[in-house]
Amino acid sequence: MQTFPHMQRSITYQNSLATLLWLGVFAIYSALGSIYLFLPPMFAVVGFLFYRSLNRYDLFSLIIYTIMLLIIETERGYWFGSSIIFFSILNHYIIPWLEQNIQCENCIKGLFVAFSYLLFWMVMTIANNMLMLESPLLDWHVLFYMLIEFALIVVIG
Repeated sequence: MQTFPHMQRSITYQNSLATLLWLGVFAIYSALGSIYLFLPPMFAVVGFLFYRSLNRYDLFSLIIYTIMLLIIETERGYWFGSSIIFFSILNHYIIPWLEQNIQCENCIKGLFVAFSYLLFWMVMTIANNMLMLESPLLDWHVLFYMLIEFALIVVIG
C-alpha cells in the first residue's frame, strides 16, 4: 500500500476549536456554578487561558477569554475590566520575572493561581478602600478553589 505524504490530515484551526470548546465548557460550568456554590468560579483557569493566548498572539482566543473574564467580573461584582488589566499586568511584569528566577513550571502555575485569587483580592480591597467602597470578601472556600484550579491548570498545560 502506498502512502502519500501530502494527503495527511491536520486540523488547521486547532486553537480556535479548543477555544470554542472552552467557551462551551465555561457556559455550562458557569450555569452549574451559580446553582452549586462549591464549584470554583474558574477565575484562575480563565486567567491562565487569557495569559496563554496573549503569549501565543492568538487574537480570536484572546477575545473569547476576555469576554469570559468580563462575565466572571459581572457575576462576582468586580469593576468592569479590572481582571483584564490585572492579568495583563501579571503577564507583562510578574510572570516573566518568575519564569526568569524559578525553573519549576508547576511552581509558576501554582503562583499564578495564588496571585489570581490573593493578589487580585488585595488589589481590589485596596482600590475599594481608597474609594470608600465595600471590600470583596475572602473566605476559606478560596483555598479549595485554588487547589482545584491549580490541578486544572497543570492538566491544561
